[in-house]
Amino acid sequence: MIISRVKRTLPRPGHLLTVGLALLCSLLFVLPAKADPAPFDDCPSDTLCLYSGSDGSGDRRDFTESGNAESYDATWDGKTLSAKNNTKLWACVYVGTGYGGLLQTIKPANSDEYSTDSRFAGTISSHKLVPSRAHCFTGYERCPDNRVCTFTEPNGRGTMTVHRPATDTATKNYGNSYGSDVAPVSVWNRTRKHVCFYPEPDFTGTWTDPADGQVYGAYVVLRGDSTTVPAPFAGTFRSHELVNGTSECQ
Repeated sequence: MIISRVKRTLPRPGHLLTVGLALLCSLLFVLPAKADPAPFDDCPSDTLCLYSGSDGSGDRRDFTESGNAESYDATWDGKTLSAKNNTKLWACVYVGTGYGGLLQTIKPANSDEYSTDSRFAGTISSHKLVPSRAHCFTGYERCPDNRVCTFTEPNGRGTMTVHRPATDTATKNYGNSYGSDVAPVSVWNRTRKHVCFYPEPDFTGTWTDPADGQVYGAYVVLRGDSTTVPAPFAGTFRSHELVNGTSECQ
């Protein structure tokens, strides 16, 4: 009778260690990599964050809800390529200073990207935070009380010039130093008198309406009124005075 004997080989401790290390390495290889932070995650709450790179990258400038800026300093002007509005207000960003030129609006808690839009990439020069989107399209609120304010763009936008009351009771001069750089396109008269505008710096001159040929000696903005100036008056004011009644206009 032949008896077959099977020789059993016990695994050596070194072999078990090798297998264990292999399994551990395979587990390490399948662990998920640490995710990069989401864009704009670094923007603090109650803050408008402007970035010099796309998707919230690059340098960051922070502005609080009261931190409206009619212009930026030279180190930031035209640098914004993306933005995060982490406030409860609407954010309005503008290509021009003084809330002028093209504009974009950003809803509360939203972000915006400008790097792929040639109209806004490297051109943003001012911003403000407002309670509703409609406020992005006007800038009259900048005018102080008891002043006549003129603006270089419609609806109180663009460069604003503030005119203070004069002390000359004879001429009632409230301003005659207009130039092409401050030629008014809109006006807010926040005084208690009416204001008469003229096309000449000495409170004289006339306009002729090409539509009907009518001649006008003064353009009047009543006390408390704000308006966008129509043709043929827009951009042509060179002086103005305050009067108690419109019949007093020169």
